[in-house]
Amino acid sequence: MLNMKRLLYLSLFFNLLALGAAGFAVHRLGGFRYVLIRLQHSTEGLHHHRVQHFERLPERTGSIIFLGDSQTEQAEWHEIFAEGPVVLNRGISGDYTEGLLERLPEIFRHKPLKIFLLIGINDLVFGNSVPEIEMAYRAIVKKIRTESPDTELYLQSVLPVNNGVRKVGAKNEDVLDLNAHIIKIAHDFTVPFLDIATPLKDADGNMAAKFTEDGMHLNGLGYLVWKKEIEKFVQEK
Repeated sequence: MLNMKRLLYLSLFFNLLALGAAGFAVHRLGGFRYVLIRLQHSTEGLHHHRVQHFERLPERTGSIIFLGDSQTEQAEWHEIFAEGPVVLNRGISGDYTEGLLERLPEIFRHKPLKIFLLIGINDLVFGNSVPEIEMAYRAIVKKIRTESPDTELYLQSVLPVNNGVRKVGAKNEDVLDLNAHIIKIAHDFTVPFLDIATPLKDADGNMAAKFTEDGMHLNGLGYLVWKKEIEKFVQEK
């Protein structure tokens, strides 16, 4: 009987410990509401819906396109750069190099004047190695240069993260490594590389806490920094 009670207490103790660990993990991920939203919304479904939406919008020949994942999607680029050519936002939350490669035909139909590309952080979150990401990234650049040779292509650095604000599933060591490979790709294809990451970093190399609420995405102040770094390239004729 005594052994049974001990087993019961031990079981209760470990269950409470597990619940505490789960609660802490949920808190670090952004709370129960955030986790519930993530469980209810499939990234693949969101990606497919947005691609379909883009495909049914009218062609805008000679536009400037911002191409990438949620970091691109969450900016109102057409208001940030309201003067000059039409600006299209082609960011999709959760997108990664292979997904972006597949949807390039929709980009090409606009015969874009310029493309500002930012992609790769989700590949790191998904656990893809830097060499794997580089291979897909090179395929993207090659396809743009081949299928849309008159388009000015700008490769933007992958942004740093801040795991102190919230754990995001990627490390800045890998971000630095990936950016080094993107610089090499830019050199190999003779296209500009725009370092938008450095002015967003703190002294430790993380995304400065003043620029983010979740450790990965930029707030309004962060997008003003991004704008400042690329403005002359957007407006350049």
